[in-house]
Amino acid sequence: MLTIRPATHDDVPALHALAESWLLKNLPAPEDTGFLISNFSQDKYHAYIDSAEYFWVAEEDGQLGGFLLAYHSESIQPDEIVNSCLRYSVVEPFTLIKQICASGKVRGATRALYEKLFAEMSTDLALAAVVNEPLNTRSIEFHRKVGFHFLWDLKPPADYDGEIRTRSIWYVNKSKKLPQTRMAQCDKNDLLQQLIEKQHGITALYTHEDNLNWTKLGMLVTFMTAFMTAFAFLVERPQTPTNTWTAVMLITFGYVINFIFYTKLKSGLKFFEHHKKTLRRYDEGITAILPSLPSFLDTTTRKRSATVRVMVALPIFSMLIWTVCSALLSYRYFFS
Repeated sequence: MLTIRPATHDDVPALHALAESWLLKNLPAPEDTGFLISNFSQDKYHAYIDSAEYFWVAEEDGQLGGFLLAYHSESIQPDEIVNSCLRYSVVEPFTLIKQICASGKVRGATRALYEKLFAEMSTDLALAAVVNEPLNTRSIEFHRKVGFHFLWDLKPPADYDGEIRTRSIWYVNKSKKLPQTRMAQCDKNDLLQQLIEKQHGITALYTHEDNLNWTKLGMLVTFMTAFMTAFAFLVERPQTPTNTWTAVMLITFGYVINFIFYTKLKSGLKFFEHHKKTLRRYDEGITAILPSLPSFLDTTTRKRSATVRVMVALPIFSMLIWTVCSALLSYRYFFS
C-alpha cells in the first residue's frame, strides 16, 4: 500500500542518493529520461526537513517511491536566484515545487505526492520551473498530465555549474484563473504569431538588401560601360574643338555619375542599417521576454555581409578607373 509521510533526517542519505542519480550531469540521455538541476548536499536536505512546509516521502512496503520538496513563496531565500525571480514576478502568494523525484520502484508515487500537495497547500497557486536547455521533455509531459499549465519562460542567471538554462514556468491554480504577474504573458497562438512576424521581418529585410545591392550594381555597370565606350571612341579621335568639348563633358559627367552612385549607395546602406538595428532591438526584446522564441538575427557579430562590403568598395573602385580614363583623355586633348 502506498503511503506518504513527512521526510525525516534518517531519510536524507536515501533521498540524496536518489536525487544524485537524476542529476543532469549523471545521465547519458537526459532529454529522454528527465533530470534534476538542483544539486543539494545532505546538509541542505537536513535544513529543508526543518524549514520546508512540504517535504514528503512516498513509499510502498518499505521501498522508496519518491519524494516532494515544496515551500511557500515567503520562504524563498535571496540566494535562490530563479525562485527569487518568480517571487518578484508573481503578485499573489504561491507554493513553490523545488524538487519532485521518483525512484521508479513504486508506481504512481509522484502523482500521489502532487495530489497530497494540492489538497494540503495553503495557497491556491503552485508553481514549478522546468528546464528548457536541454529540454526536460519527461518533466513537461508529467506536469501536464497532473494538471499544470504553461505560464511563461524565464531566463535566469547561470546555474551552479556556470551554464545559463532557460526555464519554463508551469502553474496549477485552484481558482482556475491565470496567475497575476508582472511579466508579459502570451499563449501559444501569440507565440506563433510573434514567430511569424519576426520571420516576415527578417525575410523582407534581407530581400530589400539583396534587391538594393543588385539594382545599384547593374545600374553602375551599365553607366560605366557607356562611359568606357565613349572614352575608347574619343581617345582615338583627332583634336577638334567639338571632340575637345565632348571630352570635357564626358569627364565631368563621369565624375558626377560616380559621385551620385556613391552617395546613393551610402544613403541606401544607412537606411538599411537603421531598419536592421530596429529589428535587432525588437528581436532582442522579444527574446528577453520569451526566451523559448528563437532569435533569427546574429547578435554576436556586427560584420557586414560580403555583398555589402563589395558595394561599399565598388563606387571607389569605379571612381579610380574613371580617374585614370580622365587623365588619359586630358593628356590626349590638352597636353599632346
